[in-house]
Amino acid sequence: MDATLIEYKDFLVAGLTIEADADSDFTGVWDALNEQLTPEQLTATQKLQKVGLCMPTEDPGGFHYTAGFMVPNIPAVAALGLTGVIVPASMYATAHLVGPAAEVIKGGFEYLMTQYIPSQPLQPTGVAIEVYGPGDVTAQDYRMYAWVGVVSEKTVEELVGL
Repeated sequence: MDATLIEYKDFLVAGLTIEADADSDFTGVWDALNEQLTPEQLTATQKLQKVGLCMPTEDPGGFHYTAGFMVPNIPAVAALGLTGVIVPASMYATAHLVGPAAEVIKGGFEYLMTQYIPSQPLQPTGVAIEVYGPGDVTAQDYRMYAWVGVVSEKTVEELVGL
């Protein structure tokens, strides 16, 4: 599996947020989001980056899951009638995934958490992001990314040997 580190500035996600755990129905959240949006809003979101965002909570087994879209500002959140979530700037361990999204997401995050991150001088922050590519999420050649927020005392340049 192809993995690397990136630094990403803070960004805003407009979406539908639930309290979740590992057994939650994430497909159902996406279905509910799509049902909530008008046809015009659905058309507008096709130009936005689609993401599934997991943010930590006080509950050790739980997290907030937001199915949504990266948007440029608060008015864009309001125009979609969704909840806005600010994701702080961070370094991310990322894995490039190929295959039907529902089949590759879990394996991508498991690889990052059990192999890639432990092999680096990194600690996960609890933030995890599904970054969806264009196309049919059920296709065998579908491409997307798994991102896990990480912290380190070293810079990205030091970690990748630049």
